[in-house]
Amino acid sequence: MLPSDLLFSHKRGAQVYPRFLRREQYVWAEQVLNLIREHQHRTRGELQAALRALEGDSPDYRIVRGFAHLALNAAEFTLATGELEPETLRREVFTLSTERGVYGETQAREVLETVAPRYRLEAETLREALYADLPENHLLTALPDFTPDQLVNRYNLAQAQGLLYSALCLRLTAHRNVPGEYRRLFQHLKFHGLMYAVEGNLDDGYQIYVDGPASLFKQTRKYGLQMALFLPALLRVSRWEMEAVLQRDGQELSYRLDAQSPLKPLTAAPPAYDSLLEESFARRWEKLGTPWALEREVEIVDLKGTVFVPDFALRHPDGRVAHVEIMGFWHPDYLRRKLDKLRRAAMPDLIVAVSERLNVGADDFRDIPGPVLFFKGKLEPRAVLDSLEQLPR
Repeated sequence: MLPSDLLFSHKRGAQVYPRFLRREQYVWAEQVLNLIREHQHRTRGELQAALRALEGDSPDYRIVRGFAHLALNAAEFTLATGELEPETLRREVFTLSTERGVYGETQAREVLETVAPRYRLEAETLREALYADLPENHLLTALPDFTPDQLVNRYNLAQAQGLLYSALCLRLTAHRNVPGEYRRLFQHLKFHGLMYAVEGNLDDGYQIYVDGPASLFKQTRKYGLQMALFLPALLRVSRWEMEAVLQRDGQELSYRLDAQSPLKPLTAAPPAYDSLLEESFARRWEKLGTPWALEREVEIVDLKGTVFVPDFALRHPDGRVAHVEIMGFWHPDYLRRKLDKLRRAAMPDLIVAVSERLNVGADDFRDIPGPVLFFKGKLEPRAVLDSLEQLPR
């Protein structure tokens, strides 16, 4: 993300908008990356001087700084001294200087020439190593691993995130989307410590209300930062809208974004399935020749404080809907949390398919209202189809 002094926005009435890059400004991304590449294995100070020269007197100087900030956050700098600790070198050199009463350059060089052989260094190399731990003396060793277009995407996202630093609350609308992304969306909400409530349904879209620091009786920038960090997860949803209420200069402002914005996901899409077990089941279901259509992770069940997203939904042309949850992971904590969610969800139209490799039995599911199906190895679609007949019409 970007510091506040590198953010751009404009206000129209009570509405505030991030200022995204214009096409003619994209060229700065390539120039910044080229300059960084040219300074590999050179000091941070040399690179910073070159970046200031690139800015020159251009009115886009803050854009150049923004690109540089994002690019250098993805770079790596190391000490030129390798495993030698500059602090240790300074202590030894300064101690010897004090003992000898060194006051001039000639005496200083004698001290350096005395200490340098102990570290297999030349005297001048030792002189440079004494302050190698200052940031401006760090060496650029690893370059940022992205293209100019990817840097442009990072910059635009950072501008959108910056407005959320002062967010009081968010309202997100997520429509029917790429399979699997609902679950990941809520995983990110939980990871960033955001409080939320869910309303809506699959056909009309889900509204997710994210409380901000106002609900904590005091606005905290830290919570707004967590909202900003969450934003990239929203970009994975194929159709979405976001409305935020911001507190800026004592005034509440509205900030809106949707899937038509120029924002793009920064990372490649994750695997379509969480496990080979789910993928195998889905592929074999396609060959079953049944009117029941299989959809992956499209339903959200609000459990007040968390959500339950069944692995699959099954839809029949006559309007019937059922769900399937596959339990094939064995970790004890996973089992405890999964069973708790199943009980709280209390879905009579949910078929729970349980691997016999798990240390559970029928008694563990006696208070689960829907059918429970135990399987060995792969989950057979035909067995699930048979279980559908047990569901109430």
